[in-house]
Amino acid sequence: MAIATKEKREKPSIRTQLSVDFPRQYEKISGSDYTFRISAPEDVQKVEAAIDQGDWRPCRQGAGYWWCDWSGYENGEHEITARLVAADGRVVSAEPHEFFVQLAKKAA
Repeated sequence: MAIATKEKREKPSIRTQLSVDFPRQYEKISGSDYTFRISAPEDVQKVEAAIDQGDWRPCRQGAGYWWCDWSGYENGEHEITARLVAADGRVVSAEPHEFFVQLAKKAA
């Protein structure tokens, strides 16, 4: 007689649930404005993003994700880091995420 056992599945850590979805790691973007998409657990108080180790800017929530607008940037390599404030007040940061900007050259 076989005995059925239930596997106890651990809930993923809050850190593994926080990620920058777009742009993808090392992706090239070419628009003059960009909106980052960040995934985070539903029960967080807020999500923020820092670009090139600058100030933390607030993200807005919508359609199951967090969004952060960015404009006025330069060509080259850039980095975004996301962080969240959990319901219990903990602050959790994601690993930095690198991407590239390649804007079209302006006509002279």
